[in-house]
Amino acid sequence: MSNKINLAFFNAYLELDKVCAQSLDIPRGGVSAYINKLVEYRFAPGRSEALPRLVKYRKLRNRMAHEENALSEIDEVTKSDVQWINRFAKNLSRGRDPISLFGKKTKTYAIWRKTRLVLIIILTALLAIGAVILLGEFNML
Repeated sequence: MSNKINLAFFNAYLELDKVCAQSLDIPRGGVSAYINKLVEYRFAPGRSEALPRLVKYRKLRNRMAHEENALSEIDEVTKSDVQWINRFAKNLSRGRDPISLFGKKTKTYAIWRKTRLVLIIILTALLAIGAVILLGEFNML
């Protein structure tokens, strides 16, 4: 049973690596690059769950790939690990992963800052115009 789950895990990880590489527009090393981005984006939504899992899964994958007989001997992989990887890859391809969500929040915040600045400038101008009109009427009295 362990060998079957390990093989499913290994294949799911390879697919996740491809999806990560595509989303980051790099040729290979997608999961590692994604991990590096998550380390950089400290306030990405979902980072606290995704980062430790991705690091753990990368270590497991490396052990499976590079240690002799590890694919059949590792017994720490569970079905839920495979499901999490598959779900994460699906969310990543749909733009619902921590880095994509962080990018969307950053854009929304930048738009809000620009809008707020424009509103402040307009209100200041209107107040200045109102003050000039009031001063003009005051001088006419």
